[in-house]
Parts: sequence; C-alpha cells; structure tokens
Amino acid sequence: MAARTCPHCSHVVPAGLAVALSDGLECPNCHTRLEVASGSRMIASTVGLAAGWLVWHVTRDSDGILGFVLPELYAILTFGVVSPLVLMFTASMRPAPAAPVPAPVHATGHGGGHH
Repeated sequence: MAARTCPHCSHVVPAGLAVALSDGLECPNCHTRLEVASGSRMIASTVGLAAGWLVWHVTRDSDGILGFVLPELYAILTFGVVSPLVLMFTASMRPAPAAPVPAPVHATGHGGGHH
C-alpha cells in the first residue's frame, strides 16, 4: 500500500494533514477516522534520533561562548525537522479507534436546585 493511502477508499491523505493530526484525522474523501500506524511513527522517530545524534556528534567540539549548548540545540532542531519529513513519506494509515464519547455530567449538591 502506498504511503498515506486511506485503507477505506484508497485516496491519498495530504502529507501535512497526516503529520499534523497523526493521532486522529478524517479522510478528506470518505470521512473515515484514521491514524498513522505505529510502525510508521517508530521509523520516523528512529531516523530522527539517528539524524539528531549524527548532528550532535559532528558539532560536539564546538568552541566559543555557546559551544557547550549548540550541539544539543542543533540535535533537537534536527530531530524536529527530520522526523516529520520522514513521516510524510512513510506514513501508513489505519482506521482509528472510535473517539471516546464523554459521559454527561450530572449536577449534584448545591448546583441551582430549590432550597
């Protein structure tokens, strides 16, 4: 199955929608509730962490007044950019579980009844 394809109607879900709403989104075509599969998330996270480590490793000997902090900053920024990019190209969509329905709240105590 191609990346970001709805399992219900076989239409492609836009990359931005899949990345921004990976825990629960509606297919723009058939309105089926979808989510990004766990395997796709793990791949994106692993590649992002590897890229962050590589950037940290390359920049860890930085000099200067901020040399001790810049490698961590660059690693975090790299993870934040690489992970969503990988997810855009590898996201596998699956039907999401039904959204939980909140139970109605019943008024008890001193909430506006007769005195």
